[in-house]
Amino acid sequence: MFSIILLIFSYNEEKNLRSYFDNLRKLEYQQAKTNARKLKNEVLKEKMSLLSDILIGVDTIQIDSAKTISNTKELEKALSYLIIGYSRINGDSHNGLAAFKNFTEALEIGDNLEKEYISKAALIALLELFKKEVFIGSNQYQYYLNRLKLLSEDSTDEVIYALYETIFMSKGKKDLKESEGYFKSFTRLDKMATKLPLKNKLLVKYYYEKAIFGKINSDYDFAIENFKKVHSLSKNMEQFESLNCVVNWQMADTYLLVKELDSALFFINKSEKCAKTPKDHFYDLRLKSEILAANEKFEDAYGSLKSSLDMEYTLEYKSNTLESSIETVKNKTEKLQSDNLSLQNQSNRMWFALATMCLILVFGGTTALLLQKNTTKKRLLAEQEALLKQERVDNLLKEQELVSIDAMIAGQEKERQRVANELHDDLGSLMATIKLHFDNSKVSKKDPALKNAQKLLEEAYQKVRGMAHSKNSGVMSDQGLLPAIKKMAQVITQTNALQVTVEDYGMGERLENSLELNLFRMVQELVANAIKHAEASKVNIQLTQHDDNLNIIVEDNGKGFNRSRIETDKTGMCWCL
Repeated sequence: MFSIILLIFSYNEEKNLRSYFDNLRKLEYQQAKTNARKLKNEVLKEKMSLLSDILIGVDTIQIDSAKTISNTKELEKALSYLIIGYSRINGDSHNGLAAFKNFTEALEIGDNLEKEYISKAALIALLELFKKEVFIGSNQYQYYLNRLKLLSEDSTDEVIYALYETIFMSKGKKDLKESEGYFKSFTRLDKMATKLPLKNKLLVKYYYEKAIFGKINSDYDFAIENFKKVHSLSKNMEQFESLNCVVNWQMADTYLLVKELDSALFFINKSEKCAKTPKDHFYDLRLKSEILAANEKFEDAYGSLKSSLDMEYTLEYKSNTLESSIETVKNKTEKLQSDNLSLQNQSNRMWFALATMCLILVFGGTTALLLQKNTTKKRLLAEQEALLKQERVDNLLKEQELVSIDAMIAGQEKERQRVANELHDDLGSLMATIKLHFDNSKVSKKDPALKNAQKLLEEAYQKVRGMAHSKNSGVMSDQGLLPAIKKMAQVITQTNALQVTVEDYGMGERLENSLELNLFRMVQELVANAIKHAEASKVNIQLTQHDDNLNIIVEDNGKGFNRSRIETDKTGMCWCL
């Protein structure tokens, strides 16, 4: 009788757990909290309630990972890892790599316990993490998306899979109108979504992707209609607060495309009010500059554009850090697994040798001696082979790391080139045309207001050109550090405002791409400081390479400064290798 009671109790607990995680995947977080209260286990009840609050977006107490995870059962650990991971990607201090580790720990526990609802929750958390990050041609998400597909059981799972497939098909790719893969993934999503009940909260995300599909295909009325559906369905739901903020930005961009500038300005102002991260503020400022320029408010447009460029400069070195960090974690994990396997093999061989020696002692000392020597030789050969394999693995990891760094630098330089072209070709051309209209205007040329406007326009035009050339002066893979510095010196000297000379001694083979890029930015910043602060007329750059040492000296004939009057409480920017 007691056994039957325990079995019923266990069955009810498992049923409540499944219901809770079923609510999570359907985005029914309030109902999930209700199901959590039915549990008898107070620790599970507390953790499940906290996870629901974090997913809803409610402010929660500071998470102490040590107290949350230590001395707990496996299921409680899995919930703790999900709680900590989501708090790290949804909180103010975003830490993608730490969250990735937390979610993969939860996934491993779900797999070990053979509880597919834990594994699904961890996979969805990982895909949410990848969706928030910026990747250039990355397929890191593919393994976890395939795992989610294998665990699909019903129409809800199919819609979730189709949603993420469509999202990742569109991330970081151009010419989606011609993308057969994106069209097929959205068609599958559109077909699956019709199976959902009208009150299913997954429809909010579906209508967002439907609006994006319309926007990509230039059906802007269709896009605006579906963006409005997202607003309507998610009204007063805290869990969709960040999505509604993104919809405001998309509405502003769509109205700009159809030249409804008042509506565009209205929605970009709403987007600015709800923006939380530096990346959100960057996109808001960049789009606002385009809207203001279209409204012929060029001075305000220039201010927004300059702010976005300053923010982009801060953000560009953070791009793709999660992807490269995950690769590093994976490589280290694989190396550790390889080391453990090698140690396990050695241990197995030792036990086999001992067992063999015992048998040999029974059958005779002479035979035992011969077998022992033979076993020792085999063990030494196996250890040598293991060492050789380990060396090959280490070399492969180093090569992968170098390839990853080169790809990251190439991506950064490509984006820098794109921004420079936009500044020079689009905004520069626009301002040059405005200047031409000013010059040909029929208003009196002696009008002070006209002269001041022309002067301000010329200054803005020169600043845009300067930023374009500065952004476009990166160290190219086929150029190198020394040629790039000489080219920079030549361009500055041609202005006749400053004479820049370059002297090099012993500059031989090229350095690593990432090191050359950082060195070039340092020299570029030093020369810029001489121009802005020293009031110099001559600058001399000296580069001396000896063995593994590289000395760089930048001298100018400027006015200098009094070191005793430096304000130590003020902060600036520095280049660190």
